[in-house]
Amino acid sequence: MTTSKYAWGYAVRREWSNGSHDLFGFTSDKGEAERSLTRDQSYWRRGPVRPVAVYVVAANASAVEQHAVDGCRSASCPDSPKRGELR
Repeated sequence: MTTSKYAWGYAVRREWSNGSHDLFGFTSDKGEAERSLTRDQSYWRRGPVRPVAVYVVAANASAVEQHAVDGCRSASCPDSPKRGELR
């Protein structure tokens, strides 16, 4: 039996100007992750406070589930929009 902690897929990473980030929305489907990204960008576009960057990253389900809700500054979190891309 495979548990979700070994599952790889995609998540959305939101970067803030204070150097912290959020990691959320794990899915094994890249298209679904990109739709989540579009919704998140639309939400923040109109507000007075905006993230510095929002992008899709390759991520492990366990890393996303155990990620701090907000204010994370860990350098070990998934952070490359290019990592894990299939060509």
